[in-house]
Amino acid sequence: MCVLAGPLLNKSSAMRTIFLTSLLFSAACSSSPGELADPPALTVTSPVRSLIQDHAGKVTVTGTVAPNAEGTPIAKVSVNSIPATVAADGSFSVDVNVKAGAMLLHTEAVDANGGKATDTRSVEAGDLRPQGANIQDAVTTALSKEAFAKISAAAGPIIKGLDLKPMLAPMQPMVHSGDENGPDCLYGQLFIEDVTMTNVVLSLVPTNGGLDFSAEIDGLDVPGHMSYKVACLGGTDHTDIKATKVVISGTLVVTADGNKGFATTLNNPKINLTGLDITSGGVPGAILNIIPLDSAIQFILPKVAGMIMKPVMNQALGALSGPKTLAVLGKSITVEVDPSAISFTNDDALITLDMKMAIAGAESSKFIFTDNGVPDMNPGTGMQLGIADDLANSMLSQFVALGMLNLAMPANGGTFDGSTIAMTSPPMISADPTSGQMKLILPDMMATFTLGGNPVGLAAINASVDLSIAPANGGFGVGIVLGAPSINVDVLPDVTNLTRFTAEDLSTAVKLSLDSQITSIGALLGGIPLPAMAGIQMKDLSVTGAEGYVMVQGALQ
Repeated sequence: MCVLAGPLLNKSSAMRTIFLTSLLFSAACSSSPGELADPPALTVTSPVRSLIQDHAGKVTVTGTVAPNAEGTPIAKVSVNSIPATVAADGSFSVDVNVKAGAMLLHTEAVDANGGKATDTRSVEAGDLRPQGANIQDAVTTALSKEAFAKISAAAGPIIKGLDLKPMLAPMQPMVHSGDENGPDCLYGQLFIEDVTMTNVVLSLVPTNGGLDFSAEIDGLDVPGHMSYKVACLGGTDHTDIKATKVVISGTLVVTADGNKGFATTLNNPKINLTGLDITSGGVPGAILNIIPLDSAIQFILPKVAGMIMKPVMNQALGALSGPKTLAVLGKSITVEVDPSAISFTNDDALITLDMKMAIAGAESSKFIFTDNGVPDMNPGTGMQLGIADDLANSMLSQFVALGMLNLAMPANGGTFDGSTIAMTSPPMISADPTSGQMKLILPDMMATFTLGGNPVGLAAINASVDLSIAPANGGFGVGIVLGAPSINVDVLPDVTNLTRFTAEDLSTAVKLSLDSQITSIGALLGGIPLPAMAGIQMKDLSVTGAEGYVMVQGALQ
């Protein structure tokens, strides 16, 4: 019988406590440790574990292999299924092509009786860059005509909820005349104080160079005032321009505006006013001659339409409009989303966003950057997202720098009474070199088993986890979901294995611990603010990998 006792060494959640308790109970309290197998004697001498290199290309795996104690001949040696030629002295060498990103080198030696020895170690290739560095083209989005129809339906409530007064302030005076060289004895200035409406129905359709824009506005009210001088005598009077219905159309030009989000301008406007009602108070006729209010509204409305579409586009197209601070797993994350490009055709739109993300306390760490290609985007009748793996990898390396994936826990009983798992390299999301499937690689984690404070076993753990995408935020966004890990455990000779457990036994125990790490990583990846397009709910999501991106295709609902 075993009794588990002692507090967690790290501050962790109750869920993690359950996972770790299960880990140690299953490993330390087993009544029948597995028999040490007698496979071939395999030693990999190169590359070192947790290899990080600044370039892709050839990596040479070298080592030695020898028959077991019974002298069973070696049948074959391979690395990632690439056969090796074994020399008479048992040495071998295999060249493996390593792509940018993370991959596992799995060496396998098999003898004539089927006895097998394995060694798995990681290699990560790419530039080391400082945290908080700008990740160019971090997210690429393609939106179909059908997607813009959904955005159009959501835009009306967004516009009605805007506070336009502070947005109008920098544009004042909205209309002016006679003051080009400064106010003199005859000039007029029209200031717009607010723009309100009872309802607005919007239509946005992609076209070459922008969006075909049409807005039907009910109950328009534009209060304001005029400042003026006539014959050098000045005055100020209130104005009010109302219309029961306004129909305004044109081409909405949307451009990237850095950390301000998107800039919007309405070109070639056409306006039709119904039920126009103008109140000008005591404004002298001479001023109304130089600033006629009926034509002034024709000038004002396109400027207002362009102005109010900026926050609409920021919400609709996923920009944050300035740095934001988010809380994820108790840490403050500063996020900046900067649109870098947007283009339109008659069928769709393509939006590219740069991103910066930094976790407080991890600013001095670095992450492995891999160059991204240009993914082929096709939204079909829905939408498509391309999420650069560098975005997630930057976050993961910061997570490791803060020690948030290291685990430690004591336990009484069995052949060891303590266990720690430490990350030696940052996890990375990378495309499988064979299938192209995007995977999370957990590289060369070191598990140390202790008894009375003394090491009694050391194992290297390498794992890969499949990625999938699921709807988030009620279907208005997407989130990265992690599957079950595929684990390789190597018992290392650096510490004499006194636990009496084989690599296979320890692999079973480690799975429970990795569940805790994967849960934390999943929460971190879920905290990345992927674009949530206003009004767009997605279904039937699929995920693939292409050109350094996690590609997400979705239909609309």
